[in-house]
Amino acid sequence: MHSSEWDVVVVGGGAAGIAAALASGRSGARTLLIERSGFVGGVSATLPWLGFHDQRYQRVVRGLADEFVGALGRAGHASAITLDPKCGSLAAVHSHYWKVLALRLLREAGVMVLMHAVFVDTVRRGDRITGVVVESKSGREIVSGRVVIDCSGDGDVAARGGVAWEKGRTEDGLVQSPTLVFRLGGIDDDAFRRACQNPAFNYREWLAPYPHLFTQMAEKLETVDTYVLGGFAGLVEQARDAGDLHVPQTRIVGVKLHTRETPHELSVVMTRVLGLDPTDVDSLSEAYARVYEQVPELIRFFRAYVPGCEGTHLVEIAPMLGVRESRRIMGDYVLTAEDLVAGTRHEDDVAMGGYHIDIHRPSGSWVSSRNVQAYGIPLRALIARDVDGLMMAGKCISATHEAIASTRVIPICIAEGQAAGTAAALAALSGRDVRSVPVAGIQGALVAAGAEIGLHGLERHPDADSWPELPLEETDAAPDAVIADSAWLT
Repeated sequence: MHSSEWDVVVVGGGAAGIAAALASGRSGARTLLIERSGFVGGVSATLPWLGFHDQRYQRVVRGLADEFVGALGRAGHASAITLDPKCGSLAAVHSHYWKVLALRLLREAGVMVLMHAVFVDTVRRGDRITGVVVESKSGREIVSGRVVIDCSGDGDVAARGGVAWEKGRTEDGLVQSPTLVFRLGGIDDDAFRRACQNPAFNYREWLAPYPHLFTQMAEKLETVDTYVLGGFAGLVEQARDAGDLHVPQTRIVGVKLHTRETPHELSVVMTRVLGLDPTDVDSLSEAYARVYEQVPELIRFFRAYVPGCEGTHLVEIAPMLGVRESRRIMGDYVLTAEDLVAGTRHEDDVAMGGYHIDIHRPSGSWVSSRNVQAYGIPLRALIARDVDGLMMAGKCISATHEAIASTRVIPICIAEGQAAGTAAALAALSGRDVRSVPVAGIQGALVAAGAEIGLHGLERHPDADSWPELPLEETDAAPDAVIADSAWLT
């Protein structure tokens, strides 16, 4: 068994892991990023990016997320950031060019990226996490780090290191339903847009109770090419009644995409199963089998029932299941739904969010939602409780089941990663524990790098007044639906 020593070790090369490693490397720390696949990006290379703004169109995420979409956009590989009344804002990102850019930036920052390396264990000495064990084609290796950042998405480093974690809802432990995303090409943009503008199709259910807001949004569809879908329930019901659709999803969910090389595509977020345990290999394997079977059926549904999709074709199936929730590592502070709804700020905020609490129901269909105000993410929520040397970023930060449903989206995960990587590097380079590094120093470094942490107020988008705004108290526009027992994995 070989061994190596680093200042900062990041486990997991998704959006949060990329940002953590890049921030650490740019801060001058010797940084290793461990990724089990042959590419970096994870789920961020399969989805549009939602949540740069809050629901009042205030900018809550900048920094590395801004840099990434800006660089891709200038090359024609990402859309402009488009506003949205429920999700705040979004950008379509070309998945493969994003992988190329991310790896290039990491290497330019001096980060060592270890591909096809599987995390297998955590090294703990007393109350300190000192490294991890990885397995690769080269064998088994101990990797030591002054600070380890768990960006695995599943809290694997924490769980193997005996660190406290939670999973799922308080009452039954169920996590949000997962999705295997796929993309359709060959969309007739004009016909599809006209269907979305027709209130009879109810393409965006959140707007249905507010006809004037729907009209305002329908007008906006004339000027934007990237927009969110969450409705068409009547078409889904029609197909189900005819025996043409059996998937446990009752709405069309997804995003109309547009970049220079993907001008006529839809990202479809409709496959789903219930009862997944993302930490159990048998459960995961069964989930993959189920959702792959749903893809051909959904393609037939789009061709037969959805205007503008008659000639559509499959472009790509994501290389991994989109797991919305897994283990949540307990930290020095646990972010709650109440924090988000109230827009709570903390003295040690190092990132921000403003995406609605978007729970893909663990035991039903569609989603439940609560609107939020721009909120702060404190450094304490990125530091694992009762141990030294372990931080986290991404969907395994210290938060409740409800709060993680907001903090899990890609731009916010990038902000969390940038914060964790910056703090870890400053700690490692100064020979301190993260808790001993002055918060003002971490915040200053983040602001200097362009991150948004709300110290000087938030900038509202210059076009905000022309976009529809949902009432803050609006919630759960769509009731739950009873779906077949066959949707359950167990």
